[in-house]
Amino acid sequence: MSKKLIAVASAAALALSALVAVPASAMPFGTGAQTGNSVTVTDSSNRSIAGSGTISNPYTVKVPEEGIVTSMTALRFNVSSDVKSRAFTVTSTSGIKLLDAFGDSTNKYTAASGAASLALTTNATGQAEFVAFPTSTTKGVITITLDGDVTQIYVTGTVGAPYDLTTVVYPSMEPSKTGVITAIVNDAFGNPVTSATVTTTLVGTGNPVAANLVYSSTTKRFEGTQTAGSSAGTLAVGLTLAVSEDASRKAAFGDPEKTAFGLIQVAAAKTTDMLKAEIVALQAQLAASTTKAKFNKLAKRWNKKNPNNKVPLLK
Repeated sequence: MSKKLIAVASAAALALSALVAVPASAMPFGTGAQTGNSVTVTDSSNRSIAGSGTISNPYTVKVPEEGIVTSMTALRFNVSSDVKSRAFTVTSTSGIKLLDAFGDSTNKYTAASGAASLALTTNATGQAEFVAFPTSTTKGVITITLDGDVTQIYVTGTVGAPYDLTTVVYPSMEPSKTGVITAIVNDAFGNPVTSATVTTTLVGTGNPVAANLVYSSTTKRFEGTQTAGSSAGTLAVGLTLAVSEDASRKAAFGDPEKTAFGLIQVAAAKTTDMLKAEIVALQAQLAASTTKAKFNKLAKRWNKKNPNNKVPLLK
């Protein structure tokens, strides 16, 4: 091969090599001191952090139920890089919130603050810092992208204290019979709670007997079996959730939903003769409100769309 052809082949090989993408690498991370391009995960109290930040063993941190972001409910990420004054990004999933610092009297960050992405820059010595905290018990991932390196760190939260009483369902009841009231209790972030105190008060007909609501691992709800009094009428139901509330929690989450009120109608079960009479009355009402022409018009439309399940026309 001539020297000219060799030169052309070499140039082509170099051009092709430039088109081959270099795979992104991940900076090492951990709770101990790291070296080189790395991420150190800490908090100001130096407490032991559960987990190792991997997909199979995520860092586990309590959600900031107190309404403020502290070292006990957040992770501090210290980025150290040989790249000076370089922009990088941080993103998160599953309700993990990101902040550029812990809350203080100047930035006034609360547990309602934070975002799912940050745009940061390493300083003149290649250092940067940010804070992350979970709001969900669903595992999420924090992704740090710096100068082509992509590092993923997994975090999950543990459920907070009871804060909201929701989805209350009241039964119909018969005199002296029982019925079940059900409800769901969530923490301030909407995570379902399995341990809470829900007190029930019944006021109304026939000296009813109230039962407090307790969690059922079968239905995943709080349930309480109530007993109606001996006579028909109306029962007023009051539910109260025991909640820890203070100015910090209210500033972050608003007032808790800690009470619920409803009415239960207590009535004797209908007999077979009563049900038959209702059916006859409904049939008469239907016949009076529907003419033969209207019925046949609707029936023809039905039969056209459902040829295998036709209804007969009225003669």
